Amino acid sequence: MRRVSKTSPRSSIYNSNVYGLETKDVWMCLTCGLCPQECPQQVDFLSFVRQEREGKNYEEIAHKGVFSEMADLMSKLNGSGIAAAEKSEDSKYAYFPGCVDFMGLFLHDVGVDFGEIGASSLKLLNHAGINPKILPLKCCGHDVLWQGKKEVFDRLARYNTRIINNSGIETLILSCAECYRTFAKDYDLKPKVVHISEYLKGMGMNLNSTVTYHDPCRLGRHMGIYDAPREALIKNGVKLREMPHNRENALCCGVSSFLNCNEQTKAMRVLRLDEASATGAGTMVTTCTKCLAHFNCLKNEKEAAKKYDLEIVDLTVYLARQLEAK
Repeated sequence: MRRVSKTSPRSSIYNSNVYGLETKDVWMCLTCGLCPQECPQQVDFLSFVRQEREGKNYEEIAHKGVFSEMADLMSKLNGSGIAAAEKSEDSKYAYFPGCVDFMGLFLHDVGVDFGEIGASSLKLLNHAGINPKILPLKCCGHDVLWQGKKEVFDRLARYNTRIINNSGIETLILSCAECYRTFAKDYDLKPKVVHISEYLKGMGMNLNSTVTYHDPCRLGRHMGIYDAPREALIKNGVKLREMPHNRENALCCGVSSFLNCNEQTKAMRVLRLDEASATGAGTMVTTCTKCLAHFNCLKNEKEAAKKYDLEIVDLTVYLARQLEAK
């Protein structure tokens, strides 16, 4: 964020602890994980931001707060969650697609078929010999947790934890970087939580294509997963051209937890798409639905459409399309 604004993590901590002031910097923070990674004193800035936001209301939630309202409503309703349950009785695996259907419903104008992520993930898992259960889970609660709505998150977590721990599975597979981070770090689950990229290295394809890869903050700096998505591409014959800022130094898409979709965060997306275009790859692959939504949203603007001749696609969708073509 400091690339495009005058935010100061140090000032945020000082103003809060010394003067007891609430600064907008706490809400402008992307929680991308770069500050604690670089801090020589190892200050846990992410925990500070979450603590400062808890119990407070912020008016600039993107998309008029519709996704937060959906999560809140979901947390209060009894019954099943996002996906209808589908059982494979002997399977020790379960797959959860995240909120792709809601993304498709409310963000249909960005030009992304979010539902294709879930369908592609299942095709690839089946190809890898995995026939997972589909559990009737609710939203993982990632956004409301980082927006300070801890009570909403706790209700969602209690429901999801009960369903998962009583399902009899040994492994929960996620294709969404934010869901993966949340279930792995913010839940207390019995099954192992795994990102789908770990299962995509042996698809047996020999592709002749070139892409660049965007590391989402939640999968990369938050969880330390950099190699698996790259291996899923490279070991299937895809040539990878890295952007100047990659892995732990990757630039953020600018919109975390649906906060602050504004000119500053747009400037960050411009910086990132400039890097992606400069690689000469015709496709940018990522593993986060928000990165996918907001990069495509910028690309679809009239001037940007002329500037960026670049397809932006989820990892599972990219590989599943190639698998079908073969």
